[in-house]
Amino acid sequence: MAKKKGLGRGLSALIGGNAEATAPTTLESLDANTDGRVLELDPRAITPNPKQPRRAFHEEALEELAASIKRDGVQEPVIVREAKGGYELVSGERRVRATIIAGLDTVPAICRDVSDDDMLKLGLIENIQREDLNPIELAQAYQGLIEEFDWTQERLADEVGKKRVTVTNMLRLLNLPEDVQRLVQEEAIAMGHARALLSFPSANAQRSAARKVIEQGLSVRQTEKLAAPKEPKPPKASAPKDANIAHIEDDLRRRLGTKVSIRSMKKNRGKIEIEYFNLDELERILGVLRGQG
Repeated sequence: MAKKKGLGRGLSALIGGNAEATAPTTLESLDANTDGRVLELDPRAITPNPKQPRRAFHEEALEELAASIKRDGVQEPVIVREAKGGYELVSGERRVRATIIAGLDTVPAICRDVSDDDMLKLGLIENIQREDLNPIELAQAYQGLIEEFDWTQERLADEVGKKRVTVTNMLRLLNLPEDVQRLVQEEAIAMGHARALLSFPSANAQRSAARKVIEQGLSVRQTEKLAAPKEPKPPKASAPKDANIAHIEDDLRRRLGTKVSIRSMKKNRGKIEIEYFNLDELERILGVLRGQG
């Protein structure tokens, strides 16, 4: 069966390897399998990709990557394209930043001919394949592709190799207030929590629920229960009235000419309720009770 054609194929053509493979492409394999130029560039002189979908770079993770690079070198070259006066980064910003932190003077790079239209697509796909983007960054990148290329959600799902429902659920995260989106980016709440918050009726309700999630350490399931409307309790079914009581009510109703209710209580106690509609009606009923009617 033919493989689905999408951006993964574009990335594969860009770096010369199999973009769907799980093993990372190494400098040696790129050098052997592509006709791209392998360069040693000053990482400080490379212009960042203006369409980089990643917004947050965690310092601790960068420090760990820098330590690895300082010890073992950069195992996978970054991708650049020629730009006015130098080179512009296509993908690999974390490696460039970590190389600078590690104090290295050069970073291995492969130069490719990449159009402006492909910059966002290829940067996004690289991060998708490495699962590097947080959910909000990914949703923003999806939205950027839709707006920039006038794609439908179906077309986007096909291009990125995801199910339509996956793309739709990711884009829905952008309906959350910006401060709640930041909580997702900062990993204060998980994506499952964020999806549950979408069920709340307003932005303020979503913010309030997000605070509860953090303060009380609520699970996703508990958050979903917070969003679920409480079902009203069914009214208690009244016990059937005793036949003798019902007979007495009918008898009093005929004698007094108005509605009479007898309510039984505990320990053989009860109440007799006699309705009247005005003072004249009250005087008439009292007269009957006194034997004057």
